[in-house]
Amino acid sequence: MTLSLQTLQELSTDSALVMLQAAQQKAEQLGIRVCISVVGPQGVALASIRMNGAPLLSASLAEDKAYTAVSFNRATHEWDERLANQPKVQQALGQRDRFTLLGGGLPVNVPAEFLSDSGSGTRYDSGSTGSLTSSSLLVAAVGVSGGAVTQDIECAEAAIAALGINNSYGP
Repeated sequence: MTLSLQTLQELSTDSALVMLQAAQQKAEQLGIRVCISVVGPQGVALASIRMNGAPLLSASLAEDKAYTAVSFNRATHEWDERLANQPKVQQALGQRDRFTLLGGGLPVNVPAEFLSDSGSGTRYDSGSTGSLTSSSLLVAAVGVSGGAVTQDIECAEAAIAALGINNSYGP
């Protein structure tokens, strides 16, 4: 057997903090208090916050939303429609500890054409605006919980937009 290695590319902690701040600002504009979690491509938390006054349960829900989104590279609000005619699959997934159908979890994909090797790791050129394509790289996911589903999605989209990436997932 031949040894084969793969390089994992994930969002930096600094970028995760930028996302948290953008989502928090959006929540403040909407007049809601939320919890926000950003996970890397392996589902491990990079950064998270709970706004003062946000529901306590929302902290774990935000992380579960991010975990679910990164696990499948799919927005969590898409699952209801996707599983509407598959009750057994929906039931099986619903019994998993970290899987959630609740909207507010979005994957973060960087279009491959905006990735460049800069010697100190891979960086995204935030001066460019890319759109989601089939040749994108999953680098993280964000989960937001505490508002209505549409508000959580708006906050998650604001977090991604703060990176200069156009990942449009709308409900």
